Amino acid sequence: MLRIASLFVAGILIAWFFDPPLQPLIWLLGIGGICAAVVVLFPGLPRTRWQRGVVLGIWFLAAGIVWQSVRTPVSDPLGLHRLDQREGPWLARVEAINGDRPKVIRVDVSILARFEKDSVRPVRGGALATLLRSPGEPTPVVGDLIVLETGIDPIDRLPDPGGFDRRQWAASRGIRHELFATEGHWRVSGHTWQWVDAFRELRERISTWLNGSELGLRERALVKALVLGERDELDGDLRESFMRSGTIHVLAVSGMHVGLIYAILTFMVGWWGKGRGARILRGVLILVALWGYAGLTGASPSVLRASVMFSFFTIAGMALQRSDNLNSLFAAAFLLLVWDPGMLEQAGFQLSFLAVLGIILFYRPIERSWFPRWSWLHKVWSLAALSISAQLLTTPVSLHLFKAFPIWFLPANLIVVVAAGLAVYGGIALIALYKVPFVGAALTWAMTMLLGLVERTTAFFAALPGSYPAVRVGLSDMVLMYVLVLSAGAWLQWRWRSAWYTALLCACALLGIWGQRAGSRNTTDSFIVYDQREGALAGMVHGRELVVWASADSSVTSKYTQAKLARHQRTVGIDTMIFIVKDSLPDRVEEVGHSIFTSGRWRSARFDVLFVSGDDEPAVDPHHRFDAIVIHDADRMSKETGATLIASTDHLVIAGGVTARVRRILRTLAADRPAALHEVSHRGAFTLER
Repeated sequence: MLRIASLFVAGILIAWFFDPPLQPLIWLLGIGGICAAVVVLFPGLPRTRWQRGVVLGIWFLAAGIVWQSVRTPVSDPLGLHRLDQREGPWLARVEAINGDRPKVIRVDVSILARFEKDSVRPVRGGALATLLRSPGEPTPVVGDLIVLETGIDPIDRLPDPGGFDRRQWAASRGIRHELFATEGHWRVSGHTWQWVDAFRELRERISTWLNGSELGLRERALVKALVLGERDELDGDLRESFMRSGTIHVLAVSGMHVGLIYAILTFMVGWWGKGRGARILRGVLILVALWGYAGLTGASPSVLRASVMFSFFTIAGMALQRSDNLNSLFAAAFLLLVWDPGMLEQAGFQLSFLAVLGIILFYRPIERSWFPRWSWLHKVWSLAALSISAQLLTTPVSLHLFKAFPIWFLPANLIVVVAAGLAVYGGIALIALYKVPFVGAALTWAMTMLLGLVERTTAFFAALPGSYPAVRVGLSDMVLMYVLVLSAGAWLQWRWRSAWYTALLCACALLGIWGQRAGSRNTTDSFIVYDQREGALAGMVHGRELVVWASADSSVTSKYTQAKLARHQRTVGIDTMIFIVKDSLPDRVEEVGHSIFTSGRWRSARFDVLFVSGDDEPAVDPHHRFDAIVIHDADRMSKETGATLIASTDHLVIAGGVTARVRRILRTLAADRPAALHEVSHRGAFTLER
């Protein structure tokens, strides 16, 4: 299965990067299928093992290319991207609930159809939907059919430097469109039965039981997150602490939680013996429990992936007394990718698979590298080895995706994972026994202490100096890091001299790339208009210096803006940050850092920017071109002024505080040059780099 799945994945990647023509591949797949059938079905033919391997390998490689080419949304004749008109109404099915607030609901939907004047046009594609609702209006559930009377747009909003990239996050889940529906512009029109519906009543009852327990608000929110996967009641500070301490995976009901259920069940029924009947009965019980837990938690994609993986481990154990975990893991991955090759692009699939693969490959060698004298220390070391082995293969892709690394992940996980595991078991016991006199009170007290320990631990490690530094890792860096890890592992395991030289070469290449990148960072300048709703917030970067200008004092003093600038500082590696907070740029010449302010202009060695605000008509030299012109807080503007501004720059940026009338004028004037107009409210942050 390792060979089959690896070649199938290689085919998917080839289709990703090269987009080969489909017709020749189908012929290759057919011819390869005939050859493979001959090799497999006629054992009398003379052949060797490597010949069978080559024939089957070519077939699975071609199968991966064809399957990805067929299943990609680009080739779908009913895909959303093929529509010329993207106005509703739409018929959609709710696939997942991402957020449930009193006034706002965020869901993943599958678009099924578009209502036209005299017909219903079938459509396929996923979208992120933000739904505004009246207080008390019920929340849609997975499987609900909803009618959306709104437009749908591609997700193309640009994030602030270091900010949350919504486009990348959605693409990692196979979604590339979004829509926004206000009150009265969406309604539930029906429901399609899902297998998780059988668990909905039990799930709601358990949530009600937890609300009736004597747990505090924060402790109850943690239990719901750990046991049921409901994270809506968690506050932002708690989420931030888990993220910065490297324990955020604990909050997402995923492979760890399914693994805990699998581990406790395996332990409880392990004494039944190794006979065939005992193996089958034990496996059936574990499978029922795994999929029952998946249904109880809402069957999120992460839980389903983990359930499939552990199901393969269980089925392999039912079939044989000895099973190969590596083979079972790749069999699960192959099945999931056959079901949906787009999973390979999803961060959750990558991290789950790599974490389990790292444990299979590295846990035993790391755990056996040290034998502590005391049994309690050996258990601590075993848990540390488990965390290290999982991190070895997840760290490169995590650095590439999230651009940061939790330094204190190891000690934080030693405490939090153990406590969270006990909390999962304790939460299940509390749900079942909280009404029993004395027992319920004792469980409530124990859970309060345990979850309080989790909160304090994450907060402590999150607040340590340098707990979550920015690490800028590109695709080439990630590939080199994987080669380095695997080569070092091969050398430690089998003492291959070539693996040692490969690891050393990769380490030198990484150091060289990072050194060259650090040097280029010192000579790179950039101008940024941040994604700000009110007024304008702009920055000028020179090397490792950032000068920030805001159109109002409140823009800089707000907690939201401070967090935005801190992310930019961490991501780029800023050493010096200077703030300029003025209602307008000064009339006199003022030098701040490596930039100069004067009469509405902000200049540096590489940028010349003009700010336009209010109702005053700016005096612009028609023969002078600006690198960018930023319009903010403008109530009126004549067409002549707008035409002059557009003619004076290649980048006209509309920031906050600009009226709809002014926006319409500028859009009309820039109709023949749409690339020159950047509306922050629609497209997100604007960045110019040299």
